[in-house]
Amino acid sequence: MSPFLALKVVHIVLAILAVGTSVTSTFWLARAGVDRDRLVWALDGARLFDRRIANPAYVLVLLTGIAMVATGTYRFDQGWIDAAIGLYLLIAAFGIVVFRPAARLQRAEAAADPTSAAYARIAARTWWYSWLTVAVVAMIVVLMVTKPI
Repeated sequence: MSPFLALKVVHIVLAILAVGTSVTSTFWLARAGVDRDRLVWALDGARLFDRRIANPAYVLVLLTGIAMVATGTYRFDQGWIDAAIGLYLLIAAFGIVVFRPAARLQRAEAAADPTSAAYARIAARTWWYSWLTVAVVAMIVVLMVTKPI
């Protein structure tokens, strides 16, 4: 197997891990409902998955993508690569600046009272943030697969 092909396999597996972990968190929370203990457990589990699986996988996806370009097969001046990197940086900044603080607040509100209006508001917000993140990542996947520009 060529170095490029090995990198590509690793890149794809990491992308599956990152996206899959991100998507499943939303379903865990829905199954927990408003039971405080289950909800806090699900939120802590989602945070653990993000820290241990999704976030490292997203970083390694970027690094393996850069390594694939370094093999000479692709170039950084290709539009689909530029667009994908731009979206990646945008969603990473969004995750750090917007999503992470909202998730912390959701965890705090869940521990206090998951039946409160405050919890309902922050849970709705983080739900939309989750799906916005998944949508942007899906756009990156489409760019990677179709290479339209």
